[in-house]
Amino acid sequence: MSITTRLCNDLAEIQLEEKDKDQLRTLIIDFFAAAYAGYKQNRLFNEKVEAVLYPQGGAEESYVMFQERKYPARMAAFMNSLYGHGAELDDGNKKAAGHAGVHLIPAVFALADKLGSSNEDVLLALATGYETYIRISSAAQPGLVARGFHSTGMAGTLACAAACARLYKLDAQGIEDAIALATTMTGGLLSYGDSRPAIKPLNPGKAAENGVFAAMLANEGVQGPTESLEGQNGWFHAVTDQVHEEYMIGSDHLLLHDCYFKLYPSCRHTHCGIDAAVNLHEKVKVEDIEAVNIYIYPNAIKLAGIKLPKNQDETKFSIQYTLACALLYGSYGIADMDPTRLTEDVLNLIEKTKLIPDTTMEDRTKGIRGTRVEIVLNDGRKVEEIVLTPKGDPENPLNRADIIDKLRVCARGQADESTLMKLVESVENIKGSSKFENPMKEVHR
Repeated sequence: MSITTRLCNDLAEIQLEEKDKDQLRTLIIDFFAAAYAGYKQNRLFNEKVEAVLYPQGGAEESYVMFQERKYPARMAAFMNSLYGHGAELDDGNKKAAGHAGVHLIPAVFALADKLGSSNEDVLLALATGYETYIRISSAAQPGLVARGFHSTGMAGTLACAAACARLYKLDAQGIEDAIALATTMTGGLLSYGDSRPAIKPLNPGKAAENGVFAAMLANEGVQGPTESLEGQNGWFHAVTDQVHEEYMIGSDHLLLHDCYFKLYPSCRHTHCGIDAAVNLHEKVKVEDIEAVNIYIYPNAIKLAGIKLPKNQDETKFSIQYTLACALLYGSYGIADMDPTRLTEDVLNLIEKTKLIPDTTMEDRTKGIRGTRVEIVLNDGRKVEEIVLTPKGDPENPLNRADIIDKLRVCARGQADESTLMKLVESVENIKGSSKFENPMKEVHR
């Protein structure tokens, strides 16, 4: 049996326990927190995309956040995903080295609006998508990143196709056809990390849109190539030199429980450094610092190594900037994304920092992607802090109340408390067999 077929047989058999449904509702609330922040922080880019897409109109099928009318399901999936990734606050998975909910939730919600799906259908589709994304992307790493591909866009398209196929109630063969069709629609490069990172949300946006489209085609009986993942010209061949098949098997639990939540509006590769700097804030005086050595795994430097961010988009991919702010102020948040935060104190501290590649800070088998921060003082003494798992990782978890607090912070200035609690209630109501009511209709300008 082929790798692709075996995976799709597994996906078709997924069933949910209450703990799985509860985790999914937490992931959904977290998505809305990220979307509020992304809508505001990436506003200039969002407006340009809106100016291109919204005048096209189309069938009123699905809700789009911050809009007054419905749009075609594919467009709704794209735009909601775009908003969700604008501030780098959406969930992710370490082994997969990318983000899942930011494309899956918009894709599934958009198609569920069109189809009139039930709550159970929606949750089952999401679980299927998370499982697909994490298995496939993990199996392709680290080669996927090494070749310059963004797993969120690349594997995300396949995951959205599988999730939406499940929403159509397709069998294992139908899911396989959807994934196979999606393999030829995937895209997403890491070039945003070199310059102009505001465009990064295009990758999950296209994953959501193309995943919906692939499932629509599969539902009409269109078939994709066999062995679409492992074939000689298949997806794995295109994106990596080595396939780690052990990750395609899954685990004794649904992998959606292995996702991390983000407290800081920046790339996940910066988070251990931020946590370390916050811990060091009370231990050292900035004026006593001679040098700051940041020992971190090489991929982090590749993807978040911007030394001096020129704008708020680049702050999301700057280990040195985010760490300097956290060390100076004892915290890091949305306010620090403003470029005016590049004060003389921040700039001086950044000039004293050095990124040092350290492969011991990463261990995929143990779920570790950490950072060691060593501060050299003017008198020669050294103070260090090691963080291997930042707050929000499964090993250092947040609870539902933490995520709701995150929603409040991200939506500040955009929604009042009663609106947010109505949104949370609508997410909590995604249960049972009743018809799905899309919470996105609760999010307004």
